[in-house]
Amino acid sequence: MITANQLNGRAIGSLFFSGFGAIWITLALYVKQMLSAELAVAIGAVFAALLLSALWLFRQAKHFPKVPEDPARSREFHRVNGAQWIVIFIVATIFARLHIDAYVLSAITAIVGIHLFPLAKLFRYPLHYVTGAALVLWASASVLTVPADHLQGATAIGTGIILWISSATTLAIAATLAKRGEQITEPGQDGVRA
Repeated sequence: MITANQLNGRAIGSLFFSGFGAIWITLALYVKQMLSAELAVAIGAVFAALLLSALWLFRQAKHFPKVPEDPARSREFHRVNGAQWIVIFIVATIFARLHIDAYVLSAITAIVGIHLFPLAKLFRYPLHYVTGAALVLWASASVLTVPADHLQGATAIGTGIILWISSATTLAIAATLAKRGEQITEPGQDGVRA
């Protein structure tokens, strides 16, 4: 049985992926010196579409039962997320001191991808494994195939696209579950709820 907590969680995760995806894509276009008003509007339009879909999902969640939150799961989420930010800070600082700044965004992409693996288990959401693996593979592939002077832009655009695809997929799956759930709870032909 789907719960309001699950739908709200998917909406919140989607908002984070949508927002960070927009930031990564904007950063990529800026680094490549391709950012224009038209492209900024296009990025804003995609973000707005994902945002509206997440808001719709929040509204749908109100039609489902809410279960008590597990405080241990919340603490574990904060530990994993906090560790991610600490590792990002340390890696960025070390890379800057070693003058290998071109590789910072690839390292951040890999770190973000790796942090999704424990979150996939924590939230019992297999798509996080797929997104995490895609980010780690993208970070590795970009380092191995893209010249250092183009690496930051290439890494950022791919990271943003992966996050947007994951966000859209999450929203589509959750919307399908919400619609099926509504059909299950609607009165049957005999007037009895199924």
